[in-house]
Amino acid sequence: MSRYPLADTLLARRIEQTTVIDLCAWIDDARETGVYPDAASFRVGGGAAVWFAPGNVVNGSFGLGLDRAVEQEEVAAMIAFFAERGMQAKTDVCPHADPSLLRWLAEAGFVATDFETVLCQPLPAVDPAPVADGVEVRIASTDEERAVWADLEARGFTEDKATPADHELARAISRRTDALPFIGYLDGEPAGTGMLTFAGGIAFFNGDSTLPAARNRGVQSSILAERLRHASAADCDLAVIEASPGGTSQRNQLRAGFRVAYTRVSLEQPQRQ
Repeated sequence: MSRYPLADTLLARRIEQTTVIDLCAWIDDARETGVYPDAASFRVGGGAAVWFAPGNVVNGSFGLGLDRAVEQEEVAAMIAFFAERGMQAKTDVCPHADPSLLRWLAEAGFVATDFETVLCQPLPAVDPAPVADGVEVRIASTDEERAVWADLEARGFTEDKATPADHELARAISRRTDALPFIGYLDGEPAGTGMLTFAGGIAFFNGDSTLPAARNRGVQSSILAERLRHASAADCDLAVIEASPGGTSQRNQLRAGFRVAYTRVSLEQPQRQ
């Protein structure tokens, strides 16, 4: 019998609600450490809206409608939360959410802008792949190593064309005190990144990035496998990771034993003319 959980509403509810817990913990950490002193979260509709700083790509709302119907007033309150911070509202919708959520988002004029696949696998993982030849994976444990992690993260995500805003976000992520940042070294040189956070028995895999010049050399698959080994030794029973549908990252994740649980749709309120 497969050890994999059924890709049903109970699984989606657990992942989405634990994601909300993880994001709200990051908000608290970012505010208390001064990384984002004005960071704020707002529990709404069974999920939460989070805001870190102007223009931050993580700003948005998550997990709404997973445990009950959503009221129109709750969507209005979510919109107001972002309006007070000078941005149009954004939300990621799980396909297992109550249909009332889509109804009220449509009433408010939200439009679909993107998709994101959520994958998972049970822990402990079965025989993670060995580290590729020429690759070494280590946890960034010093301030200097976290700075290296941030530089790699920003450059890898932007095809080595990172803007100052990209570097600022990566530095903020690298300073999250409850996260474990991993660096992959190729022939002794820093080449890629990954991160682990833990909440509610789930190990969240994020921060995956590889410099363009170091791709197709096993860097990212090695970082993924090393995190699976680390997560397997932690007090977690499920690993969760996200990817753009059908992309290289998702193919690497599937080869590493992850399976698709569901696909979120991202919806945004259009800019006012």
